[in-house]
Amino acid sequence: MTTSLPAEPLLPAFEEERSAAEYSRLVSRLVRQFFLHGGDQDDLYQEGMIGLLKAIRSYDPAKNDHFEAYASLCIRRQLYDAVRASARLSQKEEEALCKLGFTGVETPDPETQCLANETEKEIKTALQGLLSAFEASVLSPYLEGCSVREIAVQLGCAEKSVGNAILRIRRKLARYLSQGDSR
Repeated sequence: MTTSLPAEPLLPAFEEERSAAEYSRLVSRLVRQFFLHGGDQDDLYQEGMIGLLKAIRSYDPAKNDHFEAYASLCIRRQLYDAVRASARLSQKEEEALCKLGFTGVETPDPETQCLANETEKEIKTALQGLLSAFEASVLSPYLEGCSVREIAVQLGCAEKSVGNAILRIRRKLARYLSQGDSR
């Protein structure tokens, strides 16, 4: 993640380093309150230190009474930004993996993959008997990742109709899956 720091520091470099070392315990304390998906505490610590350096470089004693309160705010904001960015990235990664048929980060073993393929075929076969022609025409592009709007344009119908069809498909699939072993 690229983060820009204020261009002109108010303190000389050695003063920045001394201040950063002095307030590094504050960073450590604040970092414990956060969790970074796909990262570790060291990554958060680095983000916190970037926030601390931003605070050191932009602190104006005339505007702010207490540096520690100001630094704490800057560090928290930097950490929130890092966590938010990580969540966006990991959500995109998870969506890509789900489209490929993986539900977790680990690569499934061949037996698990074979069972998953069989289950998928069984569900698709069952859905063919459960879905109307319109619902079936909506399902394929939906599984390919098309948006409701894109599907509506492809089929030449209203978005509301496509949205309703997706809801019906989900209900039918949930009903089918809840039947369990009685299938």
